[in-house]
Amino acid sequence: MTDKLPKVQLPAEYHVKLDFYWQSIAMYAITLISYVMIKAIWDSTLQQGLVNVVLTDPVVVLLGSFVLISTVSLIVNSVSRRSVLISDDAITYISRFHERSFNLSEIEKIVVGRERRTNVRGVLAVVRIYVRGRRRPLRLRPGLYENENQLVSALLSLRHPSLQS
Repeated sequence: MTDKLPKVQLPAEYHVKLDFYWQSIAMYAITLISYVMIKAIWDSTLQQGLVNVVLTDPVVVLLGSFVLISTVSLIVNSVSRRSVLISDDAITYISRFHERSFNLSEIEKIVVGRERRTNVRGVLAVVRIYVRGRRRPLRLRPGLYENENQLVSALLSLRHPSLQS
């Protein structure tokens, strides 16, 4: 399993991907525009050069709220600039407003596997980091970060310090 993963030079910082938010905004906006155009054709007002959009139409309200919520989520996540910094002796969660570091001496074990509650595909769906003094493990989803294979490789190099060279 470690043969397929690339070798990583530590320290390395991995930022949260924002692609999902852009894609959802685009899809909801295209769906909203398509619905308005189909509704205008159906009401035959497009031939007259008018597009009547009824803002109280439930579908328009629903799709508009999806576009608005996705846009707000994109803005919040881009402002917070969340990332994970993996160094030789610590894992640090960084955002614009907060920074939390866990030293290697605090980490009991790092488990790479899949989530049991959901049906997530792929072996590397979740990484659980067990920290002394915490009831629940930290859960890190590599798929949410840029260079997910390198992130998993960096975490595995922390898990097996003897393999570092």
